[in-house]
Amino acid sequence: MSQRPSQRESAIGALFAVLGQLSLGVMAKRNASLPERLSEHAMAVLRDGEMGEPEVSLSPLIYHWQHQVAIEIFVADPDASERDKRMDGLLVELAALIEADRTLGGVIEYAEISPPKFDELAPDGVSGIKACLLPVVLHYSSSGPLN
Repeated sequence: MSQRPSQRESAIGALFAVLGQLSLGVMAKRNASLPERLSEHAMAVLRDGEMGEPEVSLSPLIYHWQHQVAIEIFVADPDASERDKRMDGLLVELAALIEADRTLGGVIEYAEISPPKFDELAPDGVSGIKACLLPVVLHYSSSGPLN
């Protein structure tokens, strides 16, 4: 018997599908470990994040979530200005994809993008990786805390 995924998993999956639409050679992964080396030019990792405490409506019983997930974006290039340019391009493209359909295909009620946080990484043997943490709040409702 095939079960439908939970609303939580559907919401995360819908955002992951958006990451798969990014251009510029971005490899999208979910809950992957941080790259020690970045052979690709760019990588996006979606973290499941924190669901927090829901607001609850009674009769019918409905849980209203503001689920904060995190998208980590990594761009590798030996030239710092090229890294900055590629990172900016990816963020603008991702914002446009989410803003074009904030319901992520009708799966959630609203996707809210928070301001990015940047960092420069230099793992052993790698020349220059720019990293960005982009929090995204997924607003959706479910019939229970696990569905």
